[in-house]
Amino acid sequence: MSRKILGLDIRRDAVSAVIVKSSMKGSWIESHARVPISVKETSFEEELKRSLESISGRIDTTDAVCVVALPAVDVTYRNMKAPFKEVKKVRQILPFELETDLPYQAEDIVFDFNMLEISLETDTPQLFAAAIEKQRIAVLIDLLNPFKIEPDILTIGGYAMGHYLSRLSGEKHCRMFLDIGDSYTTMVLFLSGDVCLVRTFSIVASEKSKLRSMCSQINRTLLAFEQKSGLTCDIHEIRITGSYLAVADVDTDLEAFFGVPVARADLMESSRKIVLSSKEETWEPHLMDGALSLALNELSGFDAFNFRRGRMGMEKAWLENKKDILRTCFLGGAVALLFLGYSIVNTYTLKQRVETKNAEILEIFQTTFPEVTQIVDPVHQMRVKLEEAGKRISQPGEFAASVKTIDILNDISRLIPEKQDVELVSIVVGSDTVIVSGNTDTFNAVDDMKSGLERADIFKSVSISSANMDQSGKRVRFKLKVAL
Repeated sequence: MSRKILGLDIRRDAVSAVIVKSSMKGSWIESHARVPISVKETSFEEELKRSLESISGRIDTTDAVCVVALPAVDVTYRNMKAPFKEVKKVRQILPFELETDLPYQAEDIVFDFNMLEISLETDTPQLFAAAIEKQRIAVLIDLLNPFKIEPDILTIGGYAMGHYLSRLSGEKHCRMFLDIGDSYTTMVLFLSGDVCLVRTFSIVASEKSKLRSMCSQINRTLLAFEQKSGLTCDIHEIRITGSYLAVADVDTDLEAFFGVPVARADLMESSRKIVLSSKEETWEPHLMDGALSLALNELSGFDAFNFRRGRMGMEKAWLENKKDILRTCFLGGAVALLFLGYSIVNTYTLKQRVETKNAEILEIFQTTFPEVTQIVDPVHQMRVKLEEAGKRISQPGEFAASVKTIDILNDISRLIPEKQDVELVSIVVGSDTVIVSGNTDTFNAVDDMKSGLERADIFKSVSISSANMDQSGKRVRFKLKVAL
């Protein structure tokens, strides 16, 4: 199944967009665009709207999963000690912990965080959190809506690329990533494969001293982080990208300042899972990798910061699916009402049937026992009457005063020789027949019993209903039918 992903990287100085398509055959960059932003004469929002108009006219965003990055300078970052190791509990209390360090109320911010794996084995686990005002997100969503761009993931520029590089390599030693723009630099620090520090610096200095000023700020930030967290930042490698690389060769200067290898990032080469479409002739990694990293994080399933989790995500889902949810609720309510109506009608019908049966029982009782005037429970009273009538009837098998059951049993006992090996199992006395069942040692013994019973005056005839060997082969099971 093919996928289409839009990576939209919004910076203070430019907006970059990449469309990545993926299928069973592979992944490729379908189209890309970059529009610079200048806020000398207009507001950032006006310039962003103009840039989005230009991008929407150059690339097709229809049916794309949208991953949007906010300017890193608009986001606040905090490194904190985690009160719990359970992520769910941390997410519940973190807004109130952040409130003490931020100039906003807890209900006015959206946040996300990750637990630092290197600290989970200690007694004081640490986390890295990022927060932004809800109002800023609301303004951005309003600007994107006219272009039918609805962010599925809302993350941070610069950080997203650093996060992808950390997950891609899987290396555990300390590394640093720098996204160096014309006005801002975003620093991302990795420890044990986790992003543990993000800072954005505004570089206000001459062209000659810009790089040195940036390096000094990075050093101060690293020292402060080590003192507060107690973690050691022994950097092994630095990866760099950004628009400033197009006008200055900073690699050698950074190597000299930090004393570690410095390499330019190129996500297309590093990932080895994506190619440039034949229609796209030019590709500048230092300008477009920020947008590409957004699509690659989504394509690879790397879980980066997302400000659309939780309540904002639910609000988005509600707005997107409001009609379907309401329609489903309406249909569910209709089904529930129909079921309730059916239950009421069914209960009423059963009640009517019960009342009809009770009336029939009462009529039968009154017809059968007209002498009973006080009727409370006709079923129970009828049962008692039948038992009383049964007691007045002769015992089972007593069909006439001249032939009694005791006489039948006497003749059977008398006419079967005592020396004969016979065991009677049952004697069933009916109105005109007696069935004698049992077992003996031979078939001749069955014949002898038949002959003996025929001598009784009260027996009209005796016949052998069945005579068979049992499973052991040693006994003959028989059944005699005696006519009275």
